[in-house]
Amino acid sequence: MPQQTLDPDALIDAMAALLDLEIQPEYRPDIVTNLGIAIRFAALLRDVPLDDRDEPAPVFRP
Repeated sequence: MPQQTLDPDALIDAMAALLDLEIQPEYRPDIVTNLGIAIRFAALLRDVPLDDRDEPAPVFRP
């Protein structure tokens, strides 16, 4: 699957409008940072190869 780039400011603006939230300008840099972290975690999960027979574990055991 081709990797897509994400415009964090556009996503923040779209989600704020959808949720009727006002984002204070001083909070935006931290929101962008946290969004970047979430995107990197999601990419790790996205890239895990799964077989059609793979299922979630019923109980987590570290």
